[in-house]
Amino acid sequence: MPAILLRTVSFIIGWIYQFISSHHHHHPLTPKKATKTTHNQEDEMNNMYFWLQRCSICLDQTYNLCLENCRDQFCKDCFSRYIEETVNQSWGLGVTRIKCPVCQEIISQGEWCRYVSSEIVAKYNKFNQPYRPYSRYCLSCQHSVAPCQSPLAQELSRESRLGNIANDLDLFSKSTNDHSLSSLVDEVLRHFLTTCQKGSTFRIGRIQELYHQIIPVLRKVVSHQKDLYDLASNISKQLVALEIIPEIWKQTQFRHISYFPMETCMNCGDKLCLQCGQVAHFGLSCLEHLKSELMQSTNTEYTSTIQWKLNHTRPCPNCSVMINRDEGCNKVDCLQCGYRFCWRCGSAWTQQKCGFYQCGENKEDVLLKEDENKAELGVPDMHAIDAKRQSIQSL
Repeated sequence: MPAILLRTVSFIIGWIYQFISSHHHHHPLTPKKATKTTHNQEDEMNNMYFWLQRCSICLDQTYNLCLENCRDQFCKDCFSRYIEETVNQSWGLGVTRIKCPVCQEIISQGEWCRYVSSEIVAKYNKFNQPYRPYSRYCLSCQHSVAPCQSPLAQELSRESRLGNIANDLDLFSKSTNDHSLSSLVDEVLRHFLTTCQKGSTFRIGRIQELYHQIIPVLRKVVSHQKDLYDLASNISKQLVALEIIPEIWKQTQFRHISYFPMETCMNCGDKLCLQCGQVAHFGLSCLEHLKSELMQSTNTEYTSTIQWKLNHTRPCPNCSVMINRDEGCNKVDCLQCGYRFCWRCGSAWTQQKCGFYQCGENKEDVLLKEDENKAELGVPDMHAIDAKRQSIQSL
């Protein structure tokens, strides 16, 4: 609801209340008191007019712009600074929509761009392009490794890609050693071909349905037969490339990373894990791999870094990408996929279940034990600072 409407209703109700109260007084008004009441009413009206002319952000300057849809009003300086700060913080993989700071209604780019510089508009367009692929840097050659390419950069037609997926599924079925698993893949292939013949792959949500029907079966086979990993990963990538809705494409991209985290660098040929950025560790989770590194390493600084990562790193429950956090409340937003969850229990964030500083699934004595190890409020935690510094130096 626009702020100007709320203010108007509030002032009018207050004015009516005072007006009714003055008329229900027990004693009749003398001319002197009547004059005083009239002046008070005029002051109230002037006061209401004053606030109705103020900027909804600073409440100090007179407004000089009014948004087209919600009619909320701002001074140009406040609104420009708000847009600039929002744009500067919109560098994640998702597309940021500029919203009214009062009612949160989306403001069209054609409207808000009139109040900022061309450099800010260019930065917004750069930070908020659709189909931005997730990438990691190869540890060996520092070359960028991105598993899923933007559909805008794909040269294959949709029909050609569907044909490639069908051929790869057929090859995958013939290469599966286990007869029962091979039958599952054959069933998936038949369903895929039927869907393609009906021409329903263009229906919204259909690619997501196909992905959930096909990929878990392939991943199950790969867990028993590692030599089919690359083929299954390639099928998953081609399904991701069929999605045309940017936000759904982004989420499907992270589903691929959760199923197939090991990727080959096209520059040097080394394999790395997309979830943690370390050397590929097939068969081990990222945390299990870190524990293994900790047990095998004899380098004191390296083991200290690994220990810090084990203490302050967890996989996102949605995309499985590792997240570092050494302080703050339980509420965490994944910078990659945008999933909001509780840091302690990993469940989707809801204040009905978990609080900012107390998780519903953790006992109070666990929280107290962790609090005892924290530095006193206002005193720098030198152990955490030193561990973080060593972690940065090792990158």
